[in-house]
Parts: sequence; C-alpha cells; structure tokens
Amino acid sequence: MGALQLDTAVVRDGEVLRADLHSDWNIWGPNGGYVASVALRAASAVVPEGHRPATISVQYLSVAKFAPVEAQVTPVKTGRNAWLLNVALVQDGKTFLQAQVWTTSKDAGPVTTQAVMPDVAGPEGLKTIAEHVGKDQISGFWNNIDSKPLNFIPWDQPRPPGPALLREWYSFVGYERGDAFLDACRPLILIDTLLWPTHHRGLADRPNYVAPSLDVTVWFHQSAGPADWLLVDAHADTAIAGLIHGQARVWTADGRLVASGGSNMMHVARG
Repeated sequence: MGALQLDTAVVRDGEVLRADLHSDWNIWGPNGGYVASVALRAASAVVPEGHRPATISVQYLSVAKFAPVEAQVTPVKTGRNAWLLNVALVQDGKTFLQAQVWTTSKDAGPVTTQAVMPDVAGPEGLKTIAEHVGKDQISGFWNNIDSKPLNFIPWDQPRPPGPALLREWYSFVGYERGDAFLDACRPLILIDTLLWPTHHRGLADRPNYVAPSLDVTVWFHQSAGPADWLLVDAHADTAIAGLIHGQARVWTADGRLVASGGSNMMHVARG
C-alpha cells in the first residue's frame, strides 16, 4: 500500500530534483495521475513560497519504469502573481512525461458559486468497495484509494445499460495533508484515472480494447482542505475516430468544487 505524501516526494540533490516511482501505484505501469503528481510537486520545489497550483497540462510520451526519475523544471514566465513552468520527467536520458504548470499567489478577486454539486447521498452510511466484495479482492493501485459507490453492482453480475457516467466517493488511504501542491495531487489522480472506467459505463459489453491517456489537464479551483472523501462526477460520452474523451469535476462533501479536468485517450486494440 502506498502513501501519496511519501510516494510523490521530490528531493533536491544539488542542482537536480529527483524522485522515486513506487510500484504500489501500478496500473499498466506507473499510474498516469501518479506520475503527473510527481511533476506537480517538482514544480512546487521551484516556485516562490506562497504559490499554489492553478493549472496542470500533462502529455504522456511513454510508459515510465518503477525506478528513480529526474525532474527538469524550467520557469517560462515569472510574473508578479503567476508563474508558468515546463516540467519534464526523465529516466535513462529519455523524457517520458512533459507538463506545463501555472501557479499563482493571487488570493483576491470575484467569487462565483453557481456550480452545483450533484444531488447524491453523502459518504456517510455508504459502504466501501472492500466492504462489498472483501478486502482480498482489492489489489495494486486500488489499495491506495477507498471508494464508496452510490449504487453498487456485484462484479460477477452484468452492468445494466446506462450512460458513460460515474459518480462515486473516493478517499486516499493514509493520506496526510501537506501544502497546496500535495493537496492538488488527489483530484489530479482521480480525474486522470477514472475517465477510462467511466467510458466502460456506457458500453453494453466488456471492451476488447484499451485506451491509454494521451494527456490530462486539470484546473484547480480551491483546496479540498481537511475533506477526507471527495466526490467524482465524471462523463466520458464522446468517442470518435480512435479518440475517447472524458471530463470530470471533483467536490467535497460540503459542496465545494475543488477541481475540473479532462483527458483524451487513444483506442488501442488488444492483442
């Protein structure tokens, strides 16, 4: 079982930023949202104190290995209230992820709260997946995240036809709060990871293909703060010409919109 605050840590070694990718975050190799979180935290090591993440746009160039990585962070714009940075994650001299990160120290401006959280049951009183199926049925990456489905369907039963929509509560096991960049890793991982299973929801049969992410972009609105459980409201209702698109919002139980984002995935036939 991994620990988000430890497994995304970036350390400075002289002039070089380094991190280690941990196998507890394995889905088809290192989970995309996980490695993107390492890039986000690498940016935090360069920006001025008091900055928080505003946006991250990630391009996945190849699959990483569970091994040390070097984070190369280059400031592109260093404004009074906002910085833009290019981040490259490198193994064996090869860049496997590149990202652009906007950060800001701005804390004043207009406030609009017209976005409304879906009217769903809160996490209290709902069972986790482990409580439904047994903890021995949970493995790999999913040991790091608890989920509470609103309407659980046993895994050995066919899912009835429905829209490509996912609404579930998620909590990171053993998570300990840190700075704004670490806090932003939670919605980043959730948005990146859950768009593929959201696509599944709209299919009548199990797909005979996979769909690795080409990219992910997340806009951070506010910190989740001490909130433990986060609601993901995801839609993946567009698939055309080999590209599958999804988008999602992440909410706290008290109705605060934490982040919005989306991703394009590429159809790849199995075998």
